[in-house]
Amino acid sequence: MNIKKNFLTAFAFSAIILAFSTAVAFGQDETTRTQFSLYGMHFVSAGQTAGITVQNPRFSDSEIIPCIRVRVVFDIYEQNPTVPVRLRFVRRVSREIELDGGEAATFNYAAERMGEWVSPAVFAQMDPTNARPVRLVSTLVVRQGERTILNLPAVEKGFDPQPDPPR
Repeated sequence: MNIKKNFLTAFAFSAIILAFSTAVAFGQDETTRTQFSLYGMHFVSAGQTAGITVQNPRFSDSEIIPCIRVRVVFDIYEQNPTVPVRLRFVRRVSREIELDGGEAATFNYAAERMGEWVSPAVFAQMDPTNARPVRLVSTLVVRQGERTILNLPAVEKGFDPQPDPPR
């Protein structure tokens, strides 16, 4: 009886370890089919516009480059009148588009009269049948009239402006 209990306990323990290690391995695996860019919270006052420009930089004359499905999301917050330190989620404005290789699109959000806090994000997903990684360039611009107040350009991850010299 005691051997049977020890065997079942050891089996359950090894099954839990196997499940946990598999979950960790899959969690560490980098997914190349999706990409996202988060730009944080920005205050956009009356008369200002927050705009996201998205570009699919892949272009080729010799092969067909698949489309990238892009979703741009503007989460809108306002200050809570009872507790001015806290922000309250008001609404979400989102747009979706498919970009072919070399195409670009701009999405703008104009603030209301009193101004709002905006949290923009860009999500991109390629066709699941394609094995190539998603590569998308996006930029956040806050403008007031014809003047640019803020420009957050996209940065390629892992970009090294001074590569090591050849040996």
